[in-house]
Amino acid sequence: MRKWLFLLGGLIVWAVHFFLLYGFGSVFPGDPLANWLSIVATIVALAADAALLWLAATMRLRGKGDDLDRWIVDIGGIGAALSFVAVAWQMLPPVMI
Repeated sequence: MRKWLFLLGGLIVWAVHFFLLYGFGSVFPGDPLANWLSIVATIVALAADAALLWLAATMRLRGKGDDLDRWIVDIGGIGAALSFVAVAWQMLPPVMI
């Protein structure tokens, strides 16, 4: 289960962040509170992605495990990096308003 969580961790962070921003915008339309909540959610999501990237880097440097474990670390790191960029990109509209 932990391998699946690490493999999909970045994508899970991205999905949760997306739904939180969508919910804040729907519940508080045009309210500055939605922007502030979005900023807080983005900081938390970026921190989670950074932690996943750090974990992937340290696991990669250790080099233990078989080929499947290394593949899971590589794909999990790529997913976390993609999530990091997507979370930052999703935060642009609330900040620009």
